Amino acid sequence: MTVTASVTEQLAEWIVKAQYEDVPDPGALRVKERFIDSLGVQFAGLSVSTGQIISQWVRAQGAKEESSLVGAGFKSTASLTTLANATAGHALEFDDIALFSGHYANPLTAAALAVGEKLGASGREVILAWLVGYEVICQTAKPCMDGARNTLLWRGWFNQGFQPVLGVAALTAKLMGLDVTQTRMALGNAASAMAGVMKNRGSDTKSFSAGSAAMHGVIAAELISLGFTANENIIDGDDGVARLLGLDVGDPQKVLQGLGDWEMATRGSTMRLHASCGAGHWGQDALQKIVRRRPIDPADIDSITVSLPAFLTEMLPYHDPKTGLEGKYSIEYDMAAIALDGRAGMYQYTDEAVQRPEAREIMSRVRYVPIDGDITSVKLESRVELKLKSGEALDETVTHSHGRPEDPLTDDELLGKFHECAQALVPLGQREQIIDLCWRLDALDDVSELADAVGATATTDR
Repeated sequence: MTVTASVTEQLAEWIVKAQYEDVPDPGALRVKERFIDSLGVQFAGLSVSTGQIISQWVRAQGAKEESSLVGAGFKSTASLTTLANATAGHALEFDDIALFSGHYANPLTAAALAVGEKLGASGREVILAWLVGYEVICQTAKPCMDGARNTLLWRGWFNQGFQPVLGVAALTAKLMGLDVTQTRMALGNAASAMAGVMKNRGSDTKSFSAGSAAMHGVIAAELISLGFTANENIIDGDDGVARLLGLDVGDPQKVLQGLGDWEMATRGSTMRLHASCGAGHWGQDALQKIVRRRPIDPADIDSITVSLPAFLTEMLPYHDPKTGLEGKYSIEYDMAAIALDGRAGMYQYTDEAVQRPEAREIMSRVRYVPIDGDITSVKLESRVELKLKSGEALDETVTHSHGRPEDPLTDDELLGKFHECAQALVPLGQREQIIDLCWRLDALDDVSELADAVGATATTDR
């Protein structure tokens, strides 16, 4: 009688056997781009209170010096460094968006660089582990998808605190060279750390979900390498992770469907230019096209009407935001930022920017029109109509938000975003060095070279 290996075992076997040569083009290039993007948003997060507080807390632990905190000038253990860097990277809602929902390049980059530095891993080893981690996140998210929406988000759980734990555990296991049994148990240990709730939007704790998930993925693999034990079939069965996360649609076999297609290499993800919740990006892109085509004086605006799928606005609960973090989840402020500044980058979402009298005035003129239906019946698009006090009306409809694979960022936009994010902590010469090392990641014999450049503090005027 033939006994079929469990889903967890088959997934672990794939993780262990994956080789750099298996990765199709442009997998390595996309990892390099997301290193630049993720390190940029980590610098940005470390320049504001969210990152500063978590960095100060990590420093106070006085832990073993293994890995470099971004722009902090000190090292901590790989797990605590991952916590700080991944928390900072999600602090400003500026990191990438997976095509299947979630923000995963940032926690994977934080963990890959921290663990890679600790182990003296090569750039190619880090790239492969990063892509393995992303593939595991993609595959283990499939049981959570019922066609209409993500079952975690539907119930108020935050997938950013769930899927990255398994992906980072796989990444760390790969870098550490764990065998199949150890990798199975690393996934089992990681599963017990899954956590995160959507209600924490608009606070520091939303980004902590990303950092905590990544940290616990690292811890899981490290503990197993020391002889710790965990369930070897954590994904399988009625009480397994797939069923628990996906309820009635949580079929463990979905984890194996498409495994090895290399999601990042074949499909990519969205890298954003708006430092806000992706649910508002279609509308922001539409208004941005209007004001670029027809420059306007904000004082001349009579009204802004935004048509957006109703299910997206669940992600935008703040209609009268008072802080920069709340503003990131407000379609009213999203429109005000574009109307006033023509863009919605890092500096449009400070407390001061949201509290500007002219921003409050524009927000009062924004009207939202819901498009009823779910993701299976409604197009992901937004129509914006701008009416001027003169009676002139301008409108635009966007069906693909900028930064998606259908409309990717240019290299100039990617690098411009990195400089915007990093300039508060890092002088130009250091930023250019980091960019160069990221582009040459696959040629690095030891990623510590990049980690050292990222962790150095500025010693010259910016």
